[in-house]
Parts: sequence; structure tokens; C-alpha cells
Amino acid sequence: MEKERRWRVIEAGIMVLFTLQAIRALFSMLFAYIYEVAMGPGAAPVLWLAFALIVASGLLPLLSPRAPRRLRSNMRIAAIICATARIPMTIDHPALRLLSSILVLAGAWLYLTGLLRSRPWMVPAALSAGLLADQLLRALGHTFDPSLRLVWLPAQILLSVAAVYLAGAPTQERGSGGMDERAGFAAGLSLGAALFMLASLLALSNAATGWTGGHYAVTVAWMMALTGLPLWPAALRVAAPGGSMGQRLILALLVPIGIGIAYQGRPVISSLSLAIALAALWVLLPYSLTAGRRGTRLGAVAGFGALFLLAILHALSFTYAYTLAAFEGLGLPTFLAASILAVAPALLPDAGQELPRALFPTGGSPRWPLLGLTMWVLAVIWALPRPLQLEPAGESIRLGTYNIHYGFDTHRHLSLEAQARTIRESGAHVVALQEVDTGRLTSYGIDNARWLARRLGMEVVYLPTVEHSTGIALLSRVPIRNTQGTLLPSHEEPTGIVGVTVDVGGAPLRAYGIWLGLTPEERARQLSTALRFMNGGHAPENGRATLAGDLNATPGSNVYETLEHAGFIDPFIAGGFDPAPTHPAISPEVRIDYVWLRGMEPLGARVLDSIASDHRMVVVEAR
Repeated sequence: MEKERRWRVIEAGIMVLFTLQAIRALFSMLFAYIYEVAMGPGAAPVLWLAFALIVASGLLPLLSPRAPRRLRSNMRIAAIICATARIPMTIDHPALRLLSSILVLAGAWLYLTGLLRSRPWMVPAALSAGLLADQLLRALGHTFDPSLRLVWLPAQILLSVAAVYLAGAPTQERGSGGMDERAGFAAGLSLGAALFMLASLLALSNAATGWTGGHYAVTVAWMMALTGLPLWPAALRVAAPGGSMGQRLILALLVPIGIGIAYQGRPVISSLSLAIALAALWVLLPYSLTAGRRGTRLGAVAGFGALFLLAILHALSFTYAYTLAAFEGLGLPTFLAASILAVAPALLPDAGQELPRALFPTGGSPRWPLLGLTMWVLAVIWALPRPLQLEPAGESIRLGTYNIHYGFDTHRHLSLEAQARTIRESGAHVVALQEVDTGRLTSYGIDNARWLARRLGMEVVYLPTVEHSTGIALLSRVPIRNTQGTLLPSHEEPTGIVGVTVDVGGAPLRAYGIWLGLTPEERARQLSTALRFMNGGHAPENGRATLAGDLNATPGSNVYETLEHAGFIDPFIAGGFDPAPTHPAISPEVRIDYVWLRGMEPLGARVLDSIASDHRMVVVEAR
């Protein structure tokens, strides 16, 4: 029995791993198609099909049967659907990835519904195992899950075959009559809310680093250590006294309070508070996921709906400038609401009736902590900073600007690798990046800035502008003397300006990166503030400085003329180089991406041919 229980935890852990990967793929592709429909009707049929399948997937838990033998057969079919659909999800084709991710989530959710109804005490351990595997993969890929790459396909086939084999193994379930449910409506709702929090923050180390301002490798270390609690019986014995209602209430309050404090971005205090929130969540989940005895199937439907609603609200908190102003600042309230939904069931009178088994679902085998420790060591070692591949300062410098479109190309293929090649081949020493995500569900949870810096061996300076997870950045291949940055006044999408000081020709140069808004009034306000910031004791009016970025303004515009009046020159015009258009990347029509110079002589300027983003990269050499 104990051996079977261990194999079932592994099986369920694989289902959780596939669920996490599907959630990120689904929301990344779903919002990509929503964006395409907003730009034109071409993608509408795929989007409507996706919505229909999502609704159907959310209703699948209602098909979970009552008889134990039939329930296990139903879970077996669900696991096979999930594992099989996960194979094509590896292929980076937007429509294929969108539809396969829905099928993966549909199968996984039906499986988890059955697990909640029959063995809810196993769900925390399954979540822990799946999340540890996910965090290890993401650490090995520097936040870029390697299972999203085509090279992973053989490994994915083997993993899916293993999942199918485990699902097909015989069990000791008997009987064809009715089954007493071991969890209720509240447990299903808690599962959906908990998965949202874990997939988008509490088990996403780079997103947590963005929130807290802490060190990435340190965050990986404490997050994985806490995530492994359900697989470490000795640790959970300490948490067992949390069984009294008063103690559970205190722990339940620690989750939203810890998240709220973490949002403030004070590195030590925020990291500690988020770690406390995560620990409290893991202690309470065995109670929440065993709460109630009726309505599990309806609860799973509600949990699926909660997962989607919370994820959509969180996504809209980034795009409120283009949707509804009411969504501004909705990021923190969304997580607070999710935390309440996840832990409130733990306060119900019948919560925790399966607690002894919930604490020790793996039978107390020492292999589990040992496996978790091995994964932890690998992840932490890989997350540690690597030596930078910097070049000494020279007499001239190559400066670039690149709007990386959150790591996607025009057709929403995940193209960070191609973007890294573009930057490397450009030979740029300092590159201003725009539209940089560092931990959003809608861009696979990848930290674009960290990944590119690691891939290229460059130093990175990142300025978050929206909800800690979207902003602008500078990459540098030459040593950085100091950095600065500030937010700019924005009535629409928030933005900012970020700067570094580097040496060129034996003297300091202040290089700035910026993104300006979409309306003339917005750009005028932002540029005026940016120029004052640049001249406020950091770069004298006639001192050497560069300003690079996506200005959303063409030659002859007020932005262009304002920069000329501020003493900047357009190196393409000043040096007689071809001022080629930069946007869109495919058949570009307008020139809106620039590298402006002040107090410097242009030696060369070009627009690269790469279509790895929806903008083309601009590179200027100057001295």
C-alpha cells in the first residue's frame, strides 16, 4: 500500500507539473490571440474555439463518477489525455500550443478533481512534487522553461509515456457503489485559487524577486525549501500543532498580510514576509483541501473558474491603459483575494479530518527529502550569478535599442533565443530594451532581462514600471560605474527612464534607455520629465549623453524636434546613414526607434534585418 501511495504521488506530481506548464502556455497564447483580434479579425475563429474549449474543460469535473472503480478509470483517461496533449504543446506553434494547452489543462483538472474526491490528503504532496520539478526546470533554463523548446520533445515523449504507464498501473480501489467524498465544494475552490498564486508568484522565483527586490538565487533557495515541506514529514510534524482553530486563523491571516508587505518592495522585509506567507499557505493547504464532504465536483468547477478569473484580472492590471482604467493597481488586490479563497476553507469546522494522512502522504520515506534536497542544490547552483563576459572600455562605443515585444516575434512565437542572437551579432556594447517582462503569466513567466543577460554574459539594469513585472532595461557589455532610473508621468501605460554610466575614450558617458507613450500629449509630458531628470546633475546640458528607445514618434514630430532643441543629434541624419524604418519588423513602414547622441560623433548607424521581435533593432557607433 505504501509503495502504491508513493507511485501515485509521482503520477499526481507529473499531472501538476503539466498543469503549471499548461497554465502559462494557455494564458500566453490566449492573450496573444486577443491582441491579434484587437488588431484585426483574422484570428477570431481560433479564439472563439479556444473559449468554447475552455468552458467545456471547466465543466468536465461534473463527469467525475461516484463509484471508486469508475472514478479511477476516469482519472486514468484524464491522465492519458493530459500526458498525450502535453507532447504537441512543446512545439512553438501558436495555434497548436493554445489548443494543446487547453487539452492538457482539461485532462489535468479532471484528474485533480478525482484526486480531491478520493485522496485529498495526497494533493499537497502532488502540488509540492510538481512545483519542485517546475522550479528546477525553470532554474536550469534561467527562468525560461526548457520544456518549451523543440529540443525537449524527446524528453517530453518519455515523460508523457511514463505518466501514461503510471496511470495505467492497477490500484487497490474496489467496488462499484457510491463513494463518500473526502473533500467538499470549498476544497475545489481552494485548489483553483492556490494554483493561481503558486503559478504566478509564490512558486515563481523571478516574479517573487521582482516583488521583493531580493536576490534571485536567495529567492530560489528559500522558495524551493518551503515548496518541499509536504514531502518532508519531519518539518510538517512541527507544523502539526496548527490544528487548533485559533492557530489556523493566525496562519490564515499571515498569508494575505505577508503578500501585502512583500508588494512594497523592501528587499529583506518583503522577502521574509513572502516566505512566511508561503510557509503558512503550505501548512494550511492540507486543511483547505480536505474541507467539506459534499459538492467536490461543483467546487472543482468553481475552482477552475476562479483560476481563470484571477489570472485574467491579474493580466488586465498590466493592460488597464488599453482596457478599463478601473483595473489600474489591481495586481495586489487580485492576490489578496486569491489568498483568502485559498486559505479560508481551512477555517471550516470539518477541515483537516484527513490530516494525519495529509501530513505524511509519502509514508515518511527518507527518499523524498533526499530527492528534494538534490533538486534544491541543483537549482540553487544554477541560479547563482555567473562571471560576466565584459569588454574593456574603448575609444568608441556601439549603442543599441531593441523593443523585444516581451520575448515574442510578430506572430507570437517565443523568440528570446533569436533576439539574443540579434543582440550578439549587432556587436552593441550597451542596449536599451523595451517591453520587458520579468514574471508574467502572459509571457510564460520568463524574466526576459535576466535570461538575455545570462545568455549574453552582459550586465543588466532593470526598471519595473507596471506591477513589478513589466518595464524597461539596459544591457551592458562594458563595465558599469553607476546606475539610475525613475518613473515618468503616465496617464496611460506607465513607463520610465533608466541610465548607466560607462567609460568611453577615457571619459564618462551617461547612456539612457526609455519608452514613450502612444499619444502626443503623453509623450510630451514624459519626454519633458525625462530631459529634466537627465539634466538634473547627472548629465550636464552640454555633457555627453545618449538616449535610446522606442519613442513611438516619427521624424518631424514634436518629440523629434524637442530632442534636437535639447542638443541631441540623430546619428543617421548627422552621419549620412540610411534612416531605415524600424516598425513593424516585417515590411517596416515607420521609424520610431532611435539612438540619440549628445556631445558625441557618429561613426556608423544601421537598422538590423532581424525579425525576432515586432520591432527591428537599431545600432549606432559613436565616440
